[in-house]
Amino acid sequence: MKRRNFLKNSITACASTLLLEGLSKKVFGQSGLLNALRASTNDKVLVIVQLNGGNDGLNTILPLDQYTNLSVARSNVLIPDTKALALKGVLNTGFHPSMIGLRDLFDSTYLSFVQGVSYPTPDFSHFRATDIWLSGANSTQYLNTGITGRYLEQEYPGFPIGFPNATMPDPLAMQIGSNVSLMFQGTGSSMGMSISNLSSFYNIVSSTVDPVPNTPAGN
Repeated sequence: MKRRNFLKNSITACASTLLLEGLSKKVFGQSGLLNALRASTNDKVLVIVQLNGGNDGLNTILPLDQYTNLSVARSNVLIPDTKALALKGVLNTGFHPSMIGLRDLFDSTYLSFVQGVSYPTPDFSHFRATDIWLSGANSTQYLNTGITGRYLEQEYPGFPIGFPNATMPDPLAMQIGSNVSLMFQGTGSSMGMSISNLSSFYNIVSSTVDPVPNTPAGN
């Protein structure tokens, strides 16, 4: 999904992890699943939006009190300050003009943001930096587990032995895609599973297609 389309559809587009009572889903774009989560009044949902690639943070959330300096340093790409979306109760900060949905969520107190997030002695490799973010390591650590994987491991010790069960009948984490992110990696195994297509997955669960084979992969 293009970043521009994500920003346009941002009121229902969450391009990363949704944590819902231990069940995590990675989704892209607008979907019935997101609409259902948005309509829910009984659950709190943590949405982590990961924009793969080099996101321009200074044009996503504009520090308007630094606009003069930004104009000198990046005049060719800077969003005009007159087009920045004002935020309720916040001075000197504006959203990219395409982020109307996220602005509405912020004004309704459903969204917060933290500026200037980084880590000491940053590594300027895109790939190494991604590993650092997903693992929760610092720039001198090399971890084989993910930050969410370690959390789920503490919440559900012994996984996958004894799962699913009456307390947790659902997968601990689900991600749309061909492989599971390092973010969900635990000490001994991944704490999540990946599926390429939600509709196909629901068909399997509902036995509307041929059942999965009685193999380790099928299980």
